[in-house]
Amino acid sequence: MQRESDAPWTRGGLRIKLAALRALEGDARDRYLAGEEACGYVTGPASDALLCDEAFPVANCAGQLHLLDPKVFFRGPRSSFALNEKAFSGAVKRGSDAGRPVKVLYHSHLDASASFSVTDAAAMSRGDPPAYEGGPARLGPGPEWPLAFLVTSVCGGPSGPFVDDHRLYIWSGDRFEESSFRIVG
Repeated sequence: MQRESDAPWTRGGLRIKLAALRALEGDARDRYLAGEEACGYVTGPASDALLCDEAFPVANCAGQLHLLDPKVFFRGPRSSFALNEKAFSGAVKRGSDAGRPVKVLYHSHLDASASFSVTDAAAMSRGDPPAYEGGPARLGPGPEWPLAFLVTSVCGGPSGPFVDDHRLYIWSGDRFEESSFRIVG
């Protein structure tokens, strides 16, 4: 596992290739139509630590979890995301080994802002997400993986879903903070 000091992208200031962002946006719009938050990751070359150039969608398991136990997993896929952590950890390791580390975990919010929610912050920091809608949450010690986090707002419109905003977040030691990124050709 990489240490944060070996992962400069965890400090923000990323450059995201337009093609990768467009692929991520296409995934977010498609999943909006399917009634679920999109989730996935973005990789880039280890030799250019702040460049992200390829997006990979992953399955949102929130719907399956909600069906299995709607009391514990009270939010469905339209308002939450869950990924197979074992598979994702494997992708992080393979990317690192191949010189193309996973740098960003992305997910979308449907008809909502691109803010990092209380639930997002608790879950991504290995804390305690709310046990019920509007319930309290607790931040954890920090992310399991050395990543930045991109939230994409997707809204419905008369011509179909559209991407309204993107915001990048990084772990600052005791909380998540919004950070900068640039879109590059």
